[in-house]
Amino acid sequence: MPSKGLRTAKGFAAILNAARAAGLTGSPSDAGTPSRAALYYLALNDPVMSAAMQSARESLPGFLALARHPGPTMERFAVKIALLGDAGPEFFWIYPFAYVGDRFIGQIGNTPLTLAALKKGGTITFGKRDIVDWMYTDAGVTKGNYSARAILKAALPRDRAAFKRRFGLEFDF
Repeated sequence: MPSKGLRTAKGFAAILNAARAAGLTGSPSDAGTPSRAALYYLALNDPVMSAAMQSARESLPGFLALARHPGPTMERFAVKIALLGDAGPEFFWIYPFAYVGDRFIGQIGNTPLTLAALKKGGTITFGKRDIVDWMYTDAGVTKGNYSARAILKAALPRDRAAFKRRFGLEFDF
């Protein structure tokens, strides 16, 4: 089993890739594509990740209301969805996204690893039940992103500080 430091480093890489996929870093041309080696998964039944996804789902109505009527400094509204494939769930940040009736439509922000029918940059429709996380920026500060909070909760303090400096995340550790 990898040491906590190695797990944290992989988790940090996964969060950076997620931020890039959601458009929170640089230009689209420098957005990184996650590789299998750079990904770190917390089990869905991990208590920290389960609590994070529950918090994201409970606060989803407020997020969606803000996405419909954002304040002047709010932008880059994105949702993370989970889709079940043969190898288990796969997660995608969707940015931008819009409401179409009782469904959502948006652009896939990361490269699918197991769901061959999907492509990065492709359009996907999904339901509210598929959403497991959300985020947006307000005056350059990222809000939400509960899955990153769950991973960073176990991170070394210097890794958390570096991530907060780079992305302006507000965490309540």
